[in-house]
Amino acid sequence: MWSKGGMALALVGAFLMGVWARGELSPGEARRLIATVGGLRLPKENVHIRRIDSLGGRDAVVEAFVLTAFKFTRRDDEWEITEVRVGDRQWESVELVTAAVRAEKIRRTIADLREVAAAVEAFRRERGFYPSVANFAALVDQLTPTYLKRVIREDWWHRPFLYAVTTRGYRLESLGPDGKPGTPDDIILENGEVIAPRHEGNEG
Repeated sequence: MWSKGGMALALVGAFLMGVWARGELSPGEARRLIATVGGLRLPKENVHIRRIDSLGGRDAVVEAFVLTAFKFTRRDDEWEITEVRVGDRQWESVELVTAAVRAEKIRRTIADLREVAAAVEAFRRERGFYPSVANFAALVDQLTPTYLKRVIREDWWHRPFLYAVTTRGYRLESLGPDGKPGTPDDIILENGEVIAPRHEGNEG
């Protein structure tokens, strides 16, 4: 049973994006980019720009109202969102969208850990030992900028990474999507190799 309710909801979103190459980000360009983010094809008139704040350099934050619609399904007397309208007469499964976002966050977290691992290995090659520090923040402070060109402190769920020296080398870790230690979705690199989750680590 669908509850379509022409219930178009106004969503307030903050989007971090690059400043337009020819100058400051314009409302029109921001509206176009937001309407097509993530493969969406929303009518541009459904995106209302509330505010644009330049962060200097190449970044800006845009606050916008985005008009869209959701489909709800009642299962076991409880309502849940099952689809979101992403274009004119085009609906997408919320479950698939969520899974795609999760997979991309895992991929980017692994990429960040590999970048840190490369810096740890460079440190060891030059000094003959792995950094012996209390936590990941201290590790980054020691590696930046000589071995690590940018500051990396958190995974893509905005939780701090973990670092430890082991008897066999070192270990880098993210607690993964659920944020709990010792669960199957933990992301772990040991001595530069992805050991969990194995299927993501073996891709590319």
